[in-house]
Amino acid sequence: MDVLALMLAAALAPCSPQTPPSLDLTGVPAVAIPGRSYTARLLGDGPVVERAGADIAVKDSRGQGWSAHYGYARGVTQAFSVGLAHAPFTVSATWTEPAADGTCTRTVSVPLPIERRILAVVNCRRGAVAPRSGLVLRCDDGASARLRLRRLTWRDWNASRTVGRGTLNGRRATVTLSAPRECSELDGYIYTRARVVSAGRTLDRIPIECPLP
Repeated sequence: MDVLALMLAAALAPCSPQTPPSLDLTGVPAVAIPGRSYTARLLGDGPVVERAGADIAVKDSRGQGWSAHYGYARGVTQAFSVGLAHAPFTVSATWTEPAADGTCTRTVSVPLPIERRILAVVNCRRGAVAPRSGLVLRCDDGASARLRLRRLTWRDWNASRTVGRGTLNGRRATVTLSAPRECSELDGYIYTRARVVSAGRTLDRIPIECPLP
């Protein structure tokens, strides 16, 4: 689609809201888990102007985000994920339909609230919410150097910082997890920093990386 065609498409009048959309915007969940991958699709058998293409956009509550353009409309698929900040989000799709007096622009928007769900990396590979039975840190330093916390209880899980109390080598310990970041390998957000205090000893700024070692 050339620049002139794009300008003409942008200048089209919106389609009548009394006329049902030719396509359905599917694949948008009722509530999104930040960092989890979803796929939006444009499906349906109604009349569209294929050569005009279609756009799919994801914007946050400030109206900021991204938009992807396709050279066709029916059957478009677009993977997306959302973050923790500036929710709720909106997923929208725009395409061109024939109308009685020519063509019109159809825009369909779906609101997308989020559910905060941050994972801890347990056993160096798996993600879990508020793990109680155990949490292993420093996974790449060899078994003898690992920090294995057990019998954990947590406060403020899913916040930017969460504090757990349990045991380390049989002694009482406190672990603080912070700095949530997206981790595509676990299809979500993980805490990426840990601080452990036990028996008067403090281990600070322990990194939890993605991709996982």
